[in-house]
Amino acid sequence: MLVAQPALGLQIRQLEEELGVPLLIRHSRGVSPTEAGQRLYVRALEILELVERTRSEVALSGRGERETIVLGLTNGTTALIGTQLIRDADAALPNIQLSLVEEMSSVLVDALDRGEVDIALAYDAPEKPGLLRIPLIEEEVVFVHAATDKDDPRPIAFSSVLAMPLVLPNERDVIRVRLQALANQLALPLRIGYEVSSIGMLKRLVADGASASVMPYASVLDYVEAGRLSCRRIVDPTPKRTLYLVRSTRRGRFVQEDEFVDFLQSGVHRFIRILGDLAVTLPVMDTPFSKVMARLTSDSDT
Repeated sequence: MLVAQPALGLQIRQLEEELGVPLLIRHSRGVSPTEAGQRLYVRALEILELVERTRSEVALSGRGERETIVLGLTNGTTALIGTQLIRDADAALPNIQLSLVEEMSSVLVDALDRGEVDIALAYDAPEKPGLLRIPLIEEEVVFVHAATDKDDPRPIAFSSVLAMPLVLPNERDVIRVRLQALANQLALPLRIGYEVSSIGMLKRLVADGASASVMPYASVLDYVEAGRLSCRRIVDPTPKRTLYLVRSTRRGRFVQEDEFVDFLQSGVHRFIRILGDLAVTLPVMDTPFSKVMARLTSDSDT
């Protein structure tokens, strides 16, 4: 900001007097924001982002260029609807350049925070300042093992799943977190045979018979159709996760944001149809995403 420390401190005190509330807690180790100070900081970031977005929008419209939107998807959603989204976006949204990023849900949420991703479909996204979350579906995950001639199609008890060592991603992974929580409720250990964060390697390990796993059906559908993996539903209890539409509230609106999120909603409906009984649609899916986001954004401003 190119403002000397004493002058900056004076400006903050003047702002506190003007607003009538303290913005900083001052102590021997430095300063930390009050609740009001943190709210002001978050809103200031939103304003700066909006100014930058407005500058970019005006420049783009003047040059007739396409607006770029970076969409974050997990491996499973990419596998089932990513290619179709890219193709359909060209025809349905000619003024938008859609860019896809594929990562784990926790990585996508961090990328939203850093401004590297604009909108994401992420599982079990945490509630945190600066993020708008819309729950879309509840999805069962399945027990996955190497295919054999004697596959049992019946559901498997969760306790039986826990009785064998599993190959799972690292401890930040949404499914592993959910499995650990359910195992704790049953006072049973979650046995990790291998820890692998690469979905491709994880599937190959399971297909080779090295271990079993619990995974999203969408992530293993290609191996199932190729006859390399088999899936069983899990019961007593059934591990589930929630898919959210997530957006940073610190980023200004896109010119065609309403059109884009409603277009994205059609992709989510396609995803639900492929999952079949493994997905439970939440009520928000009956309303256009653009209207839901407008209402939630309005509520957060009041």
